[in-house]
Amino acid sequence: MKRKIAAIFAADIAGYSRLVAEDEEETLRRLASYREVVDDFIARAGGRIFNTAGDAVLAEFPSAVDAVRCAIDIQESLRTRNMAYPPSRQMSFRIGITIGDVVERNGDLLGDGVNIAARLEGLAEVGGICVSRAVHEQVANKLSVQFADIGAQEVKNIPTPVHAYMVAMRREDGSYTKPQLKKAGSKLATAPVWMWPLVVAVVSIAAIGVTGFLYNTKLKQTANVAATPAAAPSAEPSSAPTQLAKAPMSPMAPQNAGAAMAPMPAPSPSAAPIAGKFAADSVPFINERVRTFLAGDYSTAGDYKAFALNVGGFTGSALNQPNEEAARNTALEQCQKRADAAQSPRRCELYAVGNNVVYTHGRG
Repeated sequence: MKRKIAAIFAADIAGYSRLVAEDEEETLRRLASYREVVDDFIARAGGRIFNTAGDAVLAEFPSAVDAVRCAIDIQESLRTRNMAYPPSRQMSFRIGITIGDVVERNGDLLGDGVNIAARLEGLAEVGGICVSRAVHEQVANKLSVQFADIGAQEVKNIPTPVHAYMVAMRREDGSYTKPQLKKAGSKLATAPVWMWPLVVAVVSIAAIGVTGFLYNTKLKQTANVAATPAAAPSAEPSSAPTQLAKAPMSPMAPQNAGAAMAPMPAPSPSAAPIAGKFAADSVPFINERVRTFLAGDYSTAGDYKAFALNVGGFTGSALNQPNEEAARNTALEQCQKRADAAQSPRRCELYAVGNNVVYTHGRG
């Protein structure tokens, strides 16, 4: 067996099973046409395809720069081809790229480098590119491309978190997206997504404890107030003590209960759906990088957009979609793909469609 360092490129089609189920013959015909485009770009960039399976493509490149430049060319070419089809029938690739030590056996490549590239592909947006930190370090000063730092990601069957970056892609109007970079030194932004449920639980327990303490203190105070008049002579012993004893018990919670419970980020599963206009500050479970994106790019974007999340901190967004249904489906699919990659047990739900909040507090 021969070992070597290589830039590994992994790609597959988003929603391929659905496309086949809807129209198998047309999907397979278009897959063959799109694969010709992909294979041609890979060959011209000096890459080599070493494995394929259905809609997936695995290739190696001599350099990370060649791999990223090739991936951008592929996505832009396929985006143009997809304009001829309705959103529900568009065939878009996700691409992941990393640099790693691999083993070559009979022309095939094996090892963590291949596995990590496949996991990065699962984190990429539909029609987008996701790269590892090693690739970002090699490419950042050599290509005029912007990156969004999404931090360390827990991915399936990889023992350590993978630090990942999203590549800014060109919009339909020819401009480029401007990803919001993570703020340096922000501990909340760098925390792994798997820690958010633990944080929510700890804050909830602390808030309940504080509320209980305040409530018990209030009960003791009211009991003392009720007991004091009972020791003094009274002209109406049958009615006055009863009124004093009942009056403090009319409020079911102490005055400070609302303040004590305010830090709890996790709403009750049985609460009523959130209703109203979109406000980035009120979105639960997300870190500051995502909140900055929602307050900026999302809030100012035009019609047909959506945002999805789950309690594990996974999110998905869709901007500038052709219709509301496409925005809903794209945001949910992106969020769920990331959650599934990290084996999150909770399902993603729509938080907002356009600027209207439709979230139902994590039911299901």
